[in-house]
Amino acid sequence: MPRYLRLTYVSRATFPPVRDGAGFHPEVGGILVQSRRNNARTRLVGGLYFADGCFFQVLEGREEDVEALYARLQDDPRHEDLRVLDRREIREPEFRGWAMKHVPDAPEVRALMARHGRIGFEPYSFSPELVDGMVALLLGTQDSGQPAEPIRGEAERDAASRRTEVSMLLGAAGLLVSAAALAIVLFR
Repeated sequence: MPRYLRLTYVSRATFPPVRDGAGFHPEVGGILVQSRRNNARTRLVGGLYFADGCFFQVLEGREEDVEALYARLQDDPRHEDLRVLDRREIREPEFRGWAMKHVPDAPEVRALMARHGRIGFEPYSFSPELVDGMVALLLGTQDSGQPAEPIRGEAERDAASRRTEVSMLLGAAGLLVSAAALAIVLFR
């Protein structure tokens, strides 16, 4: 029987924030497309939250697969200062419906931060209780657009991955068009 691991880590983005910090960051969209495609192939699952320049990510899967991915993430130039907040063996993955669930900047997260006396999102100082609260929130909050699809056979995973990638690319293209239109209006 395989050993499953949940690894929760944080990191800081190396890319600049979007103007006024509003909206869905195109770099995060690219990360989601790549994560969903790669994770579906390796049967890894998890959740991602991004705010105030920080990533909060949960990875679940077979222990050796999670550890291998985390080792590769250390060299990803899109983020730095990776720190593991929690590493625990689990009976089975709880994020099993999502190759990489994405929760947008949600009011539920701001409410959780407020309950813990926090104004911004600074996950490097999270207590174990707040880490568990964020994981529970990721599990219980609506995804930003990826339907919960069980990961099945290789052909089904690849088809689901392609659908997710097309959906994310179309969403990112729409954001770029909107940003271009806004830039034209602002800089006329």
